[in-house]
Amino acid sequence: MNMIGNKILLIILSVWIGLMNLNAQYQERIFLQTDKQLYISGELIWLKLYSTDSEGKLLSLSKIGYVELVRDSIAEVQIKVDIPDGTGAGCIELPPTLPTGFYRLIAYTRYMRNEGENVFFEKQIAIVNPFSPYNDRYTEDTYTPFAIKPIEKESTTIELMPNRSTYTKRSNGEIRIKGLPTENISMGISIAGIEPELTASSTTIADWKKQMPKSGVSFSYDKMRFLPEYEGAIIDGVLIDTETGNPVSASHKVITLLSFPGQEVQLFSGQIDESGNTSFYTLCATGKKELVTTTLSPTGKNYRVDIHSPFATHASRRLPFFRPDSTWLNYLQQRNLSVQVTKAFLTDSIIKIRGTAPCSYLRPYSTYILDDYTRFPNMEEVFIEFIMFASIRNTPEGRRFSLINEMLNGSSTNVLVLLDNIPVIDHELMSDYNPLLIKTIELYLGDFIIGVNAFDGIIAFHSYENNFPDITFGANTQLFSYEGTQPYKYFYMPEHENITLRIPDFRHTLLWEPSIQSNGRQELTIPFTTSDLPGTYIITVEGIGANGTTIRLNHTIEVTDE
Repeated sequence: MNMIGNKILLIILSVWIGLMNLNAQYQERIFLQTDKQLYISGELIWLKLYSTDSEGKLLSLSKIGYVELVRDSIAEVQIKVDIPDGTGAGCIELPPTLPTGFYRLIAYTRYMRNEGENVFFEKQIAIVNPFSPYNDRYTEDTYTPFAIKPIEKESTTIELMPNRSTYTKRSNGEIRIKGLPTENISMGISIAGIEPELTASSTTIADWKKQMPKSGVSFSYDKMRFLPEYEGAIIDGVLIDTETGNPVSASHKVITLLSFPGQEVQLFSGQIDESGNTSFYTLCATGKKELVTTTLSPTGKNYRVDIHSPFATHASRRLPFFRPDSTWLNYLQQRNLSVQVTKAFLTDSIIKIRGTAPCSYLRPYSTYILDDYTRFPNMEEVFIEFIMFASIRNTPEGRRFSLINEMLNGSSTNVLVLLDNIPVIDHELMSDYNPLLIKTIELYLGDFIIGVNAFDGIIAFHSYENNFPDITFGANTQLFSYEGTQPYKYFYMPEHENITLRIPDFRHTLLWEPSIQSNGRQELTIPFTTSDLPGTYIITVEGIGANGTTIRLNHTIEVTDE
């Protein structure tokens, strides 16, 4: 739980960056690798992010990368990816309604926004919607011809060798990589069906490094708009006066809090500037969840915090025309069948997600499971009968919860009350709350600091489903739908000897492994399995080393019916 000093963290981070920068601009760059270049609407784009400095060396500064699928200037899909050690992996599920055409795949970090869009990573991919033959925004009559481009092997001393050149359906194979540098290389490896040549040029890792912009828009640290997300997501918003609808500056002494409703006790205090802009420095903001902002005003006046989108805006850019002709028919029919069969039979397997570790290590002094006690009809009786070290006291401001505080040699009503991790500023709401809706009550004794705000203890109420039932919060509390970084999704690669032959395997991408680390080893072996689809497949390996070494390897294999 990030209970101590968000402001202190900000100061330390600012000093650290200042020392690291000295008088030079500290620059960050992103490379994005995908499993292929052409997709069917409804398919998954598997991707890997590499964060580097302006020389192409792996860099662990920002911990979150932003990826957008953009059509002209409008984002169709937006995701956030954890990049804890300078690399991270995710996937984009393409909406089935996307029209056929070229799209922009854009990747960047929050810190890169200081330099402007010109330093963002961008590549073009093609998407085909079998039920929408072409993108009707344009009126050109020319068609995109179907042509398989010969695979040109990269000139390198590193060897990429499959254990065979030809495989049968549903067979096991191995990829061997020999001659790797002694430095640690982070690699992403894919095996996907060979694709037609597209008019849009692909962005290889070598092309990206050659064309990497050395500088964007000049900015000074004291005027930096976007600090790097060095520990976790920085959630931006603006403090608003609910009566006037205008932003409110920090001079009003309003306290802002942000939390994610749930079982864990975890809150973050906002930092407000003179224009009312508010930033929350969070941790563990993973997955789709609800987000709550709460304000505490010394005057009792109501304020709210409106949350801003963390994604950048993009200038409009017309993309090349993409309209497959009739020679694409057989190829696209097979690709579309692959997507539909995979969704029909393997959906449960495809969406396997790695579990996340607990975000809060704060432990309560005592926990009361109310079903273990006699149930009482009101909250005051619950606290009178069996909740030790806590009580409900009558004060000039109304009823308030109090806790024993040994440092004060008595009790204090300066207590933070939470319902499913949502701050309840008006204690009357919980005093009148139906205790039959509460599963547990936790007491946290002692002094607690959240940002610059100090409390003499915490009383945390938890409902059965952690969904704060039958309560209406005040105007100073707002709930938002929030999508954090993606949980890590495992690529599905079946072990055919352990599954029934009656389940079809129509994978067009046979392997996606984004987390290979050489760790100084010069030889690696990676297993894979083939599917029920015969044809030519291309093995692609891309990677970046700790010292900036880049590698790109490719090799083709054949899968036959027999």
